[in-house]
Amino acid sequence: MNDTEADEVLMLMSQLWFKSSTIPEGTLKLWHTSLKSLEKAIAAKCINELIKKYPYWPAISEFRMHYQSLLRRDQMEVKAIERKYLPREENLKRLRDMRESLKGPEWDSEVKQ
Repeated sequence: MNDTEADEVLMLMSQLWFKSSTIPEGTLKLWHTSLKSLEKAIAAKCINELIKKYPYWPAISEFRMHYQSLLRRDQMEVKAIERKYLPREENLKRLRDMRESLKGPEWDSEVKQ
C-alpha cells in the first residue's frame, strides 16, 4: 500500500471509530507506517470485520493479528476444480462395466452356492 492508500485507510478508521478527542500525531504516524506494508483490500476487509467486534480504535497488534488471520483464510481457500464431466448415462455405463470386471468368474460361483 502506498502513502495515499494508507491515508485513505486511516481516514476510514477515524470515521468508523470516531472519538471526541484527537488521536496523537505520533500514534497516527505509527499506524501509517504499519499500514504501508499491508494490502489495501485485505486491510479494508479487516476494518469491516473489526468494527463489529471493537467499539473502540483497535491496537496495532489486534489489527495485525486479525489481518494475518484474514490472509491465512484467503490462502487456505480451496477452489473448485473446473473440468468437463461425463454425461450421467455414460458414468452409469462405466460403473456397471467396472462392477462386472471386478466381480470376475469366481464371484459368480460364490453367488450360486
